[in-house]
Amino acid sequence: MHPVLWRWRFAARRPDRDEVREFIVRRMPRHGVVAEIGVDLGDFSEKILAVNRPRELHLIDPWTVESGEYRQREVALESARKLDSAGRFDLVRDRFSSDIAGGSVILHRANSEVAGAEFPDNFFDWVYIDGNHSYEFVRQDLELYFRKLKPGGFIVCDDYHHAGFWNDGVTRAVDEFMATGRARRIFKRRSQFVMRKR
Repeated sequence: MHPVLWRWRFAARRPDRDEVREFIVRRMPRHGVVAEIGVDLGDFSEKILAVNRPRELHLIDPWTVESGEYRQREVALESARKLDSAGRFDLVRDRFSSDIAGGSVILHRANSEVAGAEFPDNFFDWVYIDGNHSYEFVRQDLELYFRKLKPGGFIVCDDYHHAGFWNDGVTRAVDEFMATGRARRIFKRRSQFVMRKR
């Protein structure tokens, strides 16, 4: 789909975040190799599997207490809020056990820099970045995973333009990266920013 057509999709109304994320996932290359950086309890991972049906979905998260701290405030279940890092990892492993056994889901319990070193360049069809939102970490993820992206592949960044959120780390890192001219802006709506590798 052409970038102009993406932008017209929500021209007449303000959609919620989940609707925008599903809209994006439906337009990403299907049956490809995908990475999600920042998994927490795997809610969005489940959406990627159901809607996009990737051949391989690499779930990357250290599953430490800190890695899910700000996301846990959004979790509806009180019991899920109280899970420690080991409990959250176990929950994700159990949640996707059949997909893991079938080889379509691969868990990487490591920070994004360590996990990224495992992958060859030009490996992923698309990558969703929702890990550590501090500027230096978002910048690092963009630089590292852009190399791991196939030509014409996509990177989607969550929490773009959330004013004041993590000192505007996501927005500053994305804007600086886009200024290098290596990627083409495709779409921006409700905190989601989509870029495509030239």
